[in-house]
Amino acid sequence: MAREIHPTAIVDPGAELGEGVVVEPYAIIDGNVVIGDGCRVGPHSRITGWTTIGAGNRFESHCSVGAPPQDLKYAGEKTLLEIGNGNTFREFVTIHRGTPGGGGITRIGDESLFMAYVHVAHDCSVGSRTIFANAATLAGHVEVQDHATIGAFSAIHQFTRVGQYAFLGGFTTPSKDCLPYMNTTGNRPPKCYGPNIIGLERKGFSSDSRKALKQLWRFLRSPKMTTTEAVAQAKIELGGQAEVDVVLDFIDTTGRGVILR
Repeated sequence: MAREIHPTAIVDPGAELGEGVVVEPYAIIDGNVVIGDGCRVGPHSRITGWTTIGAGNRFESHCSVGAPPQDLKYAGEKTLLEIGNGNTFREFVTIHRGTPGGGGITRIGDESLFMAYVHVAHDCSVGSRTIFANAATLAGHVEVQDHATIGAFSAIHQFTRVGQYAFLGGFTTPSKDCLPYMNTTGNRPPKCYGPNIIGLERKGFSSDSRKALKQLWRFLRSPKMTTTEAVAQAKIELGGQAEVDVVLDFIDTTGRGVILR
């Protein structure tokens, strides 16, 4: 399939474009950029830096992809951005490369939706099949795991983790880790409201899995136990159930603490 490059677009000779790539009016693609088959780069978008993009991605108008990190320590070093396959980036999305001190790479997985004005900062790791609503913002070094949903205008603190299948309501401002499968909402401080039961049912989780997560939540929110005591008790009574084990491991490996209540 032939490439389609609009006459007003600027594509550096050093860029590598796959088959069927469409570059729309006034878009700019700099050298050191690799774009996979079947991607579409919308009007006035710019893709720059040492950026590698997989197949089937769609960039709507005015996207800025692969720009230098907004970090005062950055001095022009070669750092990377890697994007997987089948993602959609809507208007004015911004994604920055990594920093030498943060591992040197920003990564995005497959089949995610980034709505208008979303920002992904340097050294972030975003999994696959995530949803970012309008103007959701990641500070540097944030990890968002597979299937997570980030609500509109949420601002995620640097070095924070968002667990798999987590749901963050609009305007949420977490500075601690957000538990997998759970609904975390609010700001200063946000709170966890337990399993996102409706969302998990829609995504095909069994009634047994949802019941186990409800039981785990009763331990974690108990006023009679500390978090450490609740985790220990949950391991005894609920351990061995897949989703429960994911949450308990997430708590065990937190570096910033987790949001509970």
